[in-house]
Amino acid sequence: MICYNCKKEFIVKRSFLNFFETKKYYICNACQNSYPIELYHEDIPLENYVVRFVSIFKSIYKLYLNAYIREISKIVERLIHLHRNYFFIFLESYRLTDFSLELLSFIADVEHKSILLVCCELKK
Repeated sequence: MICYNCKKEFIVKRSFLNFFETKKYYICNACQNSYPIELYHEDIPLENYVVRFVSIFKSIYKLYLNAYIREISKIVERLIHLHRNYFFIFLESYRLTDFSLELLSFIADVEHKSILLVCCELKK
């Protein structure tokens, strides 16, 4: 298979138990070790509600995020399941400013819910 991030070929080791499975792998072990997934969360109170930021990568990397599509989808699915009563927003990157907090406060007031904002990169 070819890694989506570094474009190098890699081989998936198989055993007798999973020899006939057809799973697609999008990222090699070297890239996965170089750019690990580290969840970081922060709660910021608004006037009436709360914004919960969840960042998938703690550091800002220059990588092809579709290589992590399987892992990101599992993380997002679990977060939606845990925070059912939150308004959900997913962004690739998010810059935290005063204006963006006012905008999120407006969205929370309109939706009458707290906000769960999941992003790959949180910039402050």
